[in-house]
Amino acid sequence: MMSCIEMLVNHNLTVRRSILETLEGLNNGAFVRDSGSGIESIRDILVHLIDTERYWISVLRERECVRLNPADFGTIGDIKTVWCETEELTRRFLKDLSQEQLSHVRSVRNDEKTIYFTVAKVLIHLAVHEVHHQGLIVGLIRQLGLDPPNTDML
Repeated sequence: MMSCIEMLVNHNLTVRRSILETLEGLNNGAFVRDSGSGIESIRDILVHLIDTERYWISVLRERECVRLNPADFGTIGDIKTVWCETEELTRRFLKDLSQEQLSHVRSVRNDEKTIYFTVAKVLIHLAVHEVHHQGLIVGLIRQLGLDPPNTDML
């Protein structure tokens, strides 16, 4: 299971870099423009991905997480900086994680309900969540008339 999770995470990191490189030339207006996709803008989608990863890795590490505000990110460079820090946190967590720990149960309180899950399930959720939003971003890149990066695993 661990090798599968690592493969998914590494794939997402590769695609993430390609997406950020594609977006580097984007003017700020297009970067923060409402995309009509349910999340305000490309910037907001990227910040949502970073924030989600930071949140879940913090939950798995049983630590507090300071949530991110998209308005604090004015450029792709700002996003790259925080995403590199987040990637390092995720890599450290995975490096220290054993196969046995994948089956450990964690919980979060959501509204009036406590949700229980395994460490493995959260890591797979994170990978699938990012793939979903990568597809959304690729569609938005096409709408802007840019050539999107290849996001296929094979």
